[in-house]
Amino acid sequence: MAKLRVLIAEEESVSSTLLKSSLHYWGCEVVAVTDGAQACQTLQAGNFDLCILDWDTPKVSGLELCQWIRFADLKSQPHVILLTSKHDSERILSAYRAGANDFLTKPYRLEDLRTRVSILAQKISRVENIHREVSRMDPLECYRLDLAFHTKALSRL
Repeated sequence: MAKLRVLIAEEESVSSTLLKSSLHYWGCEVVAVTDGAQACQTLQAGNFDLCILDWDTPKVSGLELCQWIRFADLKSQPHVILLTSKHDSERILSAYRAGANDFLTKPYRLEDLRTRVSILAQKISRVENIHREVSRMDPLECYRLDLAFHTKALSRL
């Protein structure tokens, strides 16, 4: 499984420590910050696979940070999970509109978070394996397979 680089933006030290410890235990490389402005700077400086953002981070909220991530010129677009203590359908809809990939309501079960992290790690591993296989293929064979795929897709229309 791929080792994920995770950014946590969480003001509450107890929650941040629990998240960081759990993610380390699950095999992730973790960077934790306490506000949205620090998160922006950290994201610009490095590649992250996952961002876990508290909705109520100071300076730049988790929701605003999520929107910024989706429009910023980052090296890669991380998977984003927003955390909030308020659970209503409008808030969930706002999170997805801002570009969040997932949403957890506090208090959340660590097992729920672990499942999400594990699924993401598996997806990243599959993509990396595909890239490795394609890089070893003859370019003409890649082109032939691509044409065959598109021809089949068009025939279904």
